[in-house]
Amino acid sequence: MEIWNLVFMQFERDEVGVLTPLPAPSIDTGAGLERLAGVVQGKLSNYDTDLLRALIDRTSTIAGKPYGASMSPDDVSMRVIADHARSTAFLIAEGVLPDRTGREYVLRRLMRRAIRHGHRLGIERLFLHEVALEVTSLMGGHYPSSSSAAT
Repeated sequence: MEIWNLVFMQFERDEVGVLTPLPAPSIDTGAGLERLAGVVQGKLSNYDTDLLRALIDRTSTIAGKPYGASMSPDDVSMRVIADHARSTAFLIAEGVLPDRTGREYVLRRLMRRAIRHGHRLGIERLFLHEVALEVTSLMGGHYPSSSSAAT
């Protein structure tokens, strides 16, 4: 399992494939919170850590379907919803609201994709807010702005 990587950012590639040197090349270490949590918790998948598994379990309960940690369409949909609900909660906590440009559009796309995966699971009611509230429950104490945004 990869827990750390180095990404050397040197160029910007345009639509045609032409590389242009970046004004300030940099290195990203790629040691994310989920990777480190996986190591500490002895998990092989980020989705099995306490950072995401509770969100998957909440989605599983809402859908009325078991989560099997497989590549089945239902399990993939539950992982997408968990990941996107977390991103949604943090973006909204930072004051981002869905719209048609910039990071607002990114939020809108994340929410729509999560909702689409909910429909694939057979969820026919509003649900994304429930999974996002689970994010607040889990992480609100560590990210105070996320707990105030949900209240």
